[in-house]
Amino acid sequence: MMEIFTVDVATGQPNQGNRRLMARRNYVAIVAYDPEQVGSGFGRADHLGGQMQGSGKLSLAADFLVQGDGAYGGVMKYGPVVIPSLEFGR
Repeated sequence: MMEIFTVDVATGQPNQGNRRLMARRNYVAIVAYDPEQVGSGFGRADHLGGQMQGSGKLSLAADFLVQGDGAYGGVMKYGPVVIPSLEFGR
């Protein structure tokens, strides 16, 4: 588990409690992407008019969104937490 909840959603002050878990309404948004395509200009066309080819190894980026106090409390984003692609045998 990672200590990503360093700031309290309700007060905006440094979190003095548990930094690994947040007992509030929350959700996570996960996106898969190819780091080579992102680093070289995502979606850029090559000189032949086709799409650039990446490495084919996908990494994940996770954003954790936590709601503040009350039914309409503000939402604070924690992340992104990047999970690199895994290679077989490592």
